[in-house]
Amino acid sequence: MKPFFCHTNRPIGVVFKVFVVAGLLGIGVAINSAPAQAAPGHAGRGDAEAVLHASGTGGAAIRNHGPVHGGSPADIDGRVGIRVLQSVDGRHFCQDDWHVILVAEHSGGDKSFTMQNAKAELNSVRLEFFLDGSPLATERTSIKRFLDPGFFRVEEAYIFQQGAIMAPGDLTVGAHSLRVVETDPNGSGENDITVWIDATGTGVCR
Repeated sequence: MKPFFCHTNRPIGVVFKVFVVAGLLGIGVAINSAPAQAAPGHAGRGDAEAVLHASGTGGAAIRNHGPVHGGSPADIDGRVGIRVLQSVDGRHFCQDDWHVILVAEHSGGDKSFTMQNAKAELNSVRLEFFLDGSPLATERTSIKRFLDPGFFRVEEAYIFQQGAIMAPGDLTVGAHSLRVVETDPNGSGENDITVWIDATGTGVCR
């Protein structure tokens, strides 16, 4: 296995390969009181769910085979997903959009690499999410075959994603810290960034 995006405070191990395809999410048992629909012209709940559940499968196919719009699982414009990567540190997102914070772990190899091989490696990975210092409740998808293994420079690749959905208004306007900690048989690592939520009519919400 090779790391997808290396963003850790310790040397990357064979298993450690966090990448966040992400958005923002509730803390613990926070009550979601936001409306079920996004404002007109903004990303909705379906867009956030598609990024969480299909960015490595359907999203990969969309990127490879046709025009892509912002609400697709590919999330090319990065409007829905907030990735916990140094390249995203300090980036602004819109209060009126739905978002998803997530991390995707991948495992792969040559043509002989199987789902069983991937499960043996990926099932040992534990991910913990924190928003503004408080634990984030997340859901973890099943391990799936990644449809664009060449992206990882391998012939066969498998991934799982872990994260959660955040509705408009669930995050206050201003700065928020995001942290992901991974533990696996080789040790542990983490990444920390800060993102900004812009108010309606300001910044990226115009």
